[in-house]
Amino acid sequence: MKKALSMILTLAMAAATLTGCSGGAGSTAGSAATSKKLTIWTNMKVETPALQKLGNEWGKKNGYQVKVVHQSPTIQQFAQAAKSADGPDAVVGIPNDQLADYINAKLAMEVPKDTYKNQDFSEAAVQSCYAEGKRYATPIAVETVALFYNTDLVSKAPATWEDLVKTAQGKGGVQFDATSIYYDLGFLRACGGYIFQYKDGAYNVQDIGLNNDGAVKAYTFINSLCKTYKYVSKDVTADIARSNFQNGKTAFYIGGPWDIDGFQSAGTHFKVVEMPTFNGQPFVTPVGTQVGFVSSQSKNQQAAWDFISYVTNDGAEALYQAGSRIPAKLAEQKKDTINKKESTRAFIAQINHGEPMPTVSEMGKLWDIHTNNIRSMWAGELTPEEAADNIVKQLKEADQLMDAAK
Repeated sequence: MKKALSMILTLAMAAATLTGCSGGAGSTAGSAATSKKLTIWTNMKVETPALQKLGNEWGKKNGYQVKVVHQSPTIQQFAQAAKSADGPDAVVGIPNDQLADYINAKLAMEVPKDTYKNQDFSEAAVQSCYAEGKRYATPIAVETVALFYNTDLVSKAPATWEDLVKTAQGKGGVQFDATSIYYDLGFLRACGGYIFQYKDGAYNVQDIGLNNDGAVKAYTFINSLCKTYKYVSKDVTADIARSNFQNGKTAFYIGGPWDIDGFQSAGTHFKVVEMPTFNGQPFVTPVGTQVGFVSSQSKNQQAAWDFISYVTNDGAEALYQAGSRIPAKLAEQKKDTINKKESTRAFIAQINHGEPMPTVSEMGKLWDIHTNNIRSMWAGELTPEEAADNIVKQLKEADQLMDAAK
């Protein structure tokens, strides 16, 4: 009797233990009893649920509880959190132009040698993950801008900027935030200008190409868009340009994949094509890359890299469906589920003419300096040459102040 009772109690305890272990995982994956946990932060808000689902899948296969948290922290907040037991092991989905700050703060570790092959991604996507000749991140998704045109106002898009400005006359013009270096990069590159010289995986921030002869030629054209053609002005922000195109006030607009849903919901009839050439050269647009990096403070670094690889290789379609994120991996871009939309194919084609914004902290100073000088040029306070010289002078001064503060 005692033996029978003892056996019953033993079986009951075992059953209770098994029941506890097989309980629902909630939003994370893996056994509830496991001590292996992986915390992932992401800047991609819309895609957070999709990333969590990928975390659940990967965690179940690898014995980890994966928790995905939407965060847009400052460097100081990240540094503090990274030291805690529940801090982020990795960031999956952060714009590449923010990566430099994490690298400079020694919060991002180098990518292990065999984590991925550079040739599997576009040159721009790979370049965005480098700093000082070293790889610090994995490309996850890419984006750029292209030319939208209203099919109720024009039947096709011109192949050159020279034809575009003529075709746009009487049709509301072409609008975009022409004060921003983000949109103006193509004019500069086509004429021989550049931001910082890039060579052997590193930027030379002392070699600035924003006031050479080519850059002055580009700024002269940008000046004409305002003062001669009246298409752009200091009041035409990206939001204003988007609204005018959506409401049929302008025939042409420069925008990104993030604009498509809004235009479709508004009933705007449009198509998207590659950017027209300028000065006989392909129009280079900035390629923004959402990247993944592993915290230098993480105690699960290899697991974190493995999860990032899983997202890149197996999660591309999920991120595309969730937020129209174009995969960084070339093989994924070719899949029918990704490139079946004409607009997506146009953005992918334009990415081949793109380059990343420099992954250096100095880039953060350029945005306002560039915008303010373009506005002064349009106001007649500066010639294109003076605006170009001012941009370089002020950027160097800002860099010196930044160096002194280190």
